[in-house]
Amino acid sequence: MVKIGFPRDFSQLKALFPEKEKERDLYIVAEDTDTEKILGAIRFFYKGNQVDIYETVMTYQGEQYMAVFDGIVRTLLYKLAEDGCTSVAIHGAENEYWQYFSDHEFTEASGCLNHPDFPAEFFKPCAGCSGK
Repeated sequence: MVKIGFPRDFSQLKALFPEKEKERDLYIVAEDTDTEKILGAIRFFYKGNQVDIYETVMTYQGEQYMAVFDGIVRTLLYKLAEDGCTSVAIHGAENEYWQYFSDHEFTEASGCLNHPDFPAEFFKPCAGCSGK
């Protein structure tokens, strides 16, 4: 089973983010509850209504790794939307991550992928729920 949450202790992330200056940053992680291994982590900040995602490390590269990545992203954005954030900037997205965010109608500007209203994109009702 995969558990996604905000780690209380940086020690388990130190191997993924060894730089001393990253110890006080914010993270969300996906962990395999059977092995207690981290499957992926995202380093982020937020202020006001803006979320900035700076770094993604996916240690799990199995068949479903993009599903794990999607779960981490959606959990993070859902929590921050509850806290009043609506805008998100993705810094340094490459390859399949760039494609993932592009598929969610992010646009490129100032070297980042941006979305001004991510709750409307990520949490819109399905066709069955919206009556369509």
